[in-house]
This record gives sequence, structure tokens and C-alpha cells, in this order.
Amino acid sequence: MIYEPIPAYRFLTEKPLGSYRFRAAFGGRGGAKSWEVADAAIFHTVTTPKLRTIFLREIMANLKESSLELVRNRLEHYGLLHTYFREVDGTFVGLGGQKILFIGLWKGNKPDGIKSLEGAGLTILEEAQEVRQASLDVLLPTILRTAISELWAIWNPRLATDPIDVFFRGPVKPKRAIVRKINYDQNPFFPEALRELMELDFLKDRLRAAWIWLGAYMPSVQGAIWTRDGLDSAWQSGRFIEEGWGRVVVGVDPSGGGDDVGIVVVAEYGDGAIVLEDATCPASSPHAWATAVAKCVERWEADCVVAEKNFGGEMVGSTLLAANVNTRVVLVHASRGKHVRAEPIAAFYDQGRIRHQTQFTLMEAEMLMTTPAGYQGDASPNRMDALVWAVSELKLGAAPFSWYVGAPE
Repeated sequence: MIYEPIPAYRFLTEKPLGSYRFRAAFGGRGGAKSWEVADAAIFHTVTTPKLRTIFLREIMANLKESSLELVRNRLEHYGLLHTYFREVDGTFVGLGGQKILFIGLWKGNKPDGIKSLEGAGLTILEEAQEVRQASLDVLLPTILRTAISELWAIWNPRLATDPIDVFFRGPVKPKRAIVRKINYDQNPFFPEALRELMELDFLKDRLRAAWIWLGAYMPSVQGAIWTRDGLDSAWQSGRFIEEGWGRVVVGVDPSGGGDDVGIVVVAEYGDGAIVLEDATCPASSPHAWATAVAKCVERWEADCVVAEKNFGGEMVGSTLLAANVNTRVVLVHASRGKHVRAEPIAAFYDQGRIRHQTQFTLMEAEMLMTTPAGYQGDASPNRMDALVWAVSELKLGAAPFSWYVGAPE
């Protein structure tokens, strides 16, 4: 195997496994992190007999959500597939007894994938910004057991309080770790089409573009009705809550312009509520998003679906009915602006009455772009709006705003 890494990634292969305990790369889009890490992992696997290499994600519903296809393509590129490696049930098996596996750590609320990690020589933690502290707590003692065992992590930063950022970039850093910030400008093969998109993003919103392309932390806008500290507090106080909530509501914000359909699950908890899931999906078809709602209802045993009907009218209700949404459906008509409806809900966050079971990156980004003067982002904040509908339906206090059920368009 003839392999010459991009200079920024030479730290992955210039020393053999066991030289470090941790090798990590973070940054924005276009830095070639996934490709270069896959190539480096293949290099170590080929040159280390009997090595078990594991591509790990926090949650992986199926192999389609893994890097299996990428690794398969890279093995073909180097002429290793069918000559040195054979694929068996989603695992690549080498002639020297090596294995390359793809695993999701969590299933439901249990780290079921942890058993498969024992004995791993190289574990690659992908999309590490999604990793919970509970995951790191069970992961590290499991995988760092042999002389050559290493953990590699790659991520696009979100918040300074993300567990992976705290672990690698916080005040107390791990020993025997090499960490690199790598952005598009260190990728000599950065596509011109992406460069055009990046330049457009910087023209629209420099703070947001810095987050996407330069590995900066997720921005908020001046005067936003939610704050980063408030959202950090929401998930920090809710991340270990696994049961004990009351009524469950699924908020739905159908798309009016072909963008995503906001789907957010919220439940009563204590004197407030807990956000359980952001299941927002593309508006590919009415049946597709309604089916996603139905799955949420079943998964969380929801008591109610509340859906905005400004776009689609009564068809929203009939679409949900056709998808076998097996619970009460409340159709609401938005008579006031999104930011006006959102302000009373933001007040519940200020009071510490709303918790998040985990971090909801994309929804939080919309929340941090919402001000009393309106939403400052480019697209519609469908996730945030679905959240507002769901929390409002729980009626945590006096009705925070007026709406009309079944009102004419």
C-alpha cells in the first residue's frame, strides 16, 4: 500500500500505534477529516497483524449511517479489496487476521456497543461532537487496554462545553495526546464548488460561516432571546434523566417552502418540561414527514401531536391521519410571528424549567439566532417553531400566547 497523507494529517501515521494514546482532529467542513482518517486507519490496519480497527459513532441505527461505504471505496482505491481484505456482513477481514468494524455505541439508553469494543487496537470516534459524557466514561476504560491501543477522534466543534471539547481542549488535557485543528485551507484538494459555497456563507453571516468552515464555536446573535449559557444549562440538567416524565407532545412545523419539517418531542417533567428528541426531517413528501411523526408518537407513546396548519390547512390533519398517527391531533394556526410565540418559551428556559435530554445542535442554532426583532438566520427555524408549539401545548403556566384551533385561513 503506497500512501502519502495530506501534510496536515501526517501525525496520524508518522509514528506507530502505541506512540500516543489519543490522536484527534477538529475543524470546519472541507478539511478532509473523514477521508484522511479512513486512509490512515487502513494503513495501520494493513501494517499491524491481527489489529481490530473500529469506526465508532455515538448512535448508529444501521450500517448506512456508518463509514462503511467510505472505507470500502478507499480499499478499492488502494487495490486492497478482494486481494487483501474481504467483506463479511459489514466487516472487512484481512489476510493477517485484521478486522475493520463499524459500531454504534448506544442503543436505546444503554451502551450496548461497548462489548464489541473490548480488545480494539484502534478506535476511531467519528462525529465526536455528538458524544455524551456518559459515553466517554464507559468508552475510555474499555478500549485503552493494550500497549498499542489508541483512540482517534474527529469532530466539528459546536460548544465549548461539549464533552469531547472539554476532554481534548479543556483546562486539564489528557497525557500522550496529539490534537490538531484542521480546516479547508489545509486541504490541497478542497473542491472549487465548496469554495463558492463557503464564500457565499461568509457574505451572508460571518459568525455562522466561521462555525461551519473554520471550526469556531456555534454562534448566537446579539440580543438573542435564548443564550448559550441557558441552553448549556438545559442539557446539563437533563442529560441523565431517562424516565419519570408525564404527558408527551410531538410538535410539528410543516414546511412552507420545501425546507425541513420541524418535529420535536417534549414531555412534562417536574414543574416544567424536558425535550426528548429532535426528529426533524426533509420535506421530501407529505407521507414521509407524517410517517416520521407517527414513528415519534409510537417511540415515545405520545399523548398528543400539535401541528401548525398555516401551510396546508386541513390537509395537515388528513396527512397525519393517513400515516396512522395514533393519538390526538391538535391543529393550530399561527396568528403571530415566530419570535413573538417563542419569547414566553424562552422565559421558561430562563427560569430553569426546560431541560434537554441531550444536545440538539441544529435546533439550538436556530434558537440562538432568534431575537425580539425576528429570526436572524437564512432559512425558516422549523425546529425552534416545533419546540414552541410542543411546549405551549403542555401549558406549563398561563397560556403564553393566543392561538386558534380549527380557525379559517
